[in-house]
Amino acid sequence: MRRRKVGFAIRAAAVMIVGLFGAANFFVLDYAIERADSFVAETERTLVRNEFSHQIDQVVQYQSQLSFWDKSFAALSDGMPDDAFVRDHLRDWMWSDFGFSWMIFASPDGGKVLGVHRGEKVADSKAREKLQWVSDLTRRAERAYREALSPDRGGWQVARAKEDPDLLTPALPEIHVSGMRLIDRVMSIVVVQAVIPKTLYVPASRLEPTLLITVKPVSQKMLANAERRLGVHDLGFTPIVTEEPGLVMTPVGGDAYNPMVASWRPNMPGSFVWQSALPQIAIFVLVFASVMLFVTLRFSALVKALQRSEAQNAFLARHDPLTGLKNRSGFDEEVCHAVGKGDGRPFAVLALDLDSFKAVNDRHGHAAGDAVLRAVARRFSDRVGQQGTVARLGGDEFSVLLTGAFTREALVELAEGMVRDAQVPIAYDGQLLLIGGSAGIAQCPDHGGALHDVMVMADAALY
Repeated sequence: MRRRKVGFAIRAAAVMIVGLFGAANFFVLDYAIERADSFVAETERTLVRNEFSHQIDQVVQYQSQLSFWDKSFAALSDGMPDDAFVRDHLRDWMWSDFGFSWMIFASPDGGKVLGVHRGEKVADSKAREKLQWVSDLTRRAERAYREALSPDRGGWQVARAKEDPDLLTPALPEIHVSGMRLIDRVMSIVVVQAVIPKTLYVPASRLEPTLLITVKPVSQKMLANAERRLGVHDLGFTPIVTEEPGLVMTPVGGDAYNPMVASWRPNMPGSFVWQSALPQIAIFVLVFASVMLFVTLRFSALVKALQRSEAQNAFLARHDPLTGLKNRSGFDEEVCHAVGKGDGRPFAVLALDLDSFKAVNDRHGHAAGDAVLRAVARRFSDRVGQQGTVARLGGDEFSVLLTGAFTREALVELAEGMVRDAQVPIAYDGQLLLIGGSAGIAQCPDHGGALHDVMVMADAALY
């Protein structure tokens, strides 16, 4: 009956292990796919942000050809540019060549304004209406312009930009600001900068700046080209409050006033991985189940053999297989045999523990820890000799039983010697392993009349 129960328990354990193996593979794969999808989405967020940052930098460079130009600065000397300037440079150049849908010259207070929409001048009221949507950018651009000024030759000098040899485009004075806004129901790149000459010198009479506001719509062609470069799908813009499964979003342009974010459908590898990995996992589980079946049969046979040879293992039941010392069971039997049951014979118990043993195990491995235990056990046995019995009770815990009358000095001397034995370096694999030891002593009848009491006192003395 007992053997039947053991066989059933082994088979049940095998089935459970196979189930746990399959479940572990499933959960590991599911977690790995989740992390992979998350990594891909975060990588694509970085790529999309960098793509729009590059687009904004290009628009800033295009706009600077007009705002950072002597001819533009001269055209503003008497107020706003004339019709010829609007025709030649705003319509035939900035609109036709670069696709800027809006170009507005305006004083910071909005008193003077000239607006051009799709190459055609518009009424001042319509231009001022557009300025309301970018008022924060115009304030920042004016502030950046004034912070860059320093007195020079009766006028003002604009601070030069720091040259960077790694840049392929010329460095521009740090007086422009940019953002992304929904202009005419189309997401657009907005750049604002004070118009200054190439010399960066502004006469005192021209201190008050004229700001150039340009709007470059993000066209479907720009989005399609970005999709092709980045390898994403359905790239566009979505309100920041949108919640749609499978849609990845990220803010672009660094504009806190922009209610729209870039959105797209990411390239999630999860479904492909599932399709590729599931058949292999099924094969692994079947192979593992076959191995477990073989192991179960062999283990069942081994259990039966162990049951038949149980009588032959009595020695191992009473001794520590690693050190050869008595184990806890053997130590208890030795105590009962040598001391007797409550007849008042004197005896002493030494409780010993190894210091820094766990550090040796963690740093050098369990094989090194086993070598330390064997060496220490041998030293303890040599020192105690015929005076008593040395046992390893478990882990790095040892105990010594001494029968007969011992003086306090003799016990302390023996304990100190065993502590020194533990401190002697142990050679292992070309290096010396260092540990320490601690000991506690208790005697009968001084510290108790029963073995249990004495061992409790010895442990208390140890700690």
